[in-house]
Amino acid sequence: MLRFGVVVGVDESRGMVRVQYTDMDGEVSYWLAVLKQKTLKDKVYWMPDVGEHVAVLIDENAEEGVVLGAIYSSADSVPVSNKDKCHIKFEDGTWIEYDRAEHKLRAEIQGDIDVKATGRCDLDCQSQIYIKSASNITIQAPTINMKGGSPAEGWFEGNFRLIGNLEVQGNIYVTGSIIDEGGNTNHHSH
Repeated sequence: MLRFGVVVGVDESRGMVRVQYTDMDGEVSYWLAVLKQKTLKDKVYWMPDVGEHVAVLIDENAEEGVVLGAIYSSADSVPVSNKDKCHIKFEDGTWIEYDRAEHKLRAEIQGDIDVKATGRCDLDCQSQIYIKSASNITIQAPTINMKGGSPAEGWFEGNFRLIGNLEVQGNIYVTGSIIDEGGNTNHHSH
């Protein structure tokens, strides 16, 4: 039998909840499992919150059952209204969304992002990559290779300091002066 209610207790370690039914004079269920997509080799974990409106499939004695999932109501409205979007919005304001009509993945994170891989991380972009930071960008690796197209072309804009040695295989063209620590310039002759 299908019933509707509000979560009043959450057992995080067992993945179970207690539900107060809205159609049974406030009766509270026994501990009920929450339906998940995978639980054996691959595992999905996301529990409803206390106060969340849920649908429950329960036996005729109202003793055993499973929470099918949360449902929207007039008190908890949908975060977006677009059939082409898959949207997840978190309590802290973070959201992740994919729009299949625009073919665009968007995310706004209210904190840090950590990505770790035991193998390669490949980013293959068919257009351009734009990285913007309000403070600094650090790239750290034993070897750093930057390659342009064919013919290779690239540039840096701004003021830079190189700490270490510089080896150039090719020509150096300078529009300004090169000054060494002793004050000698590329215009200085002996």
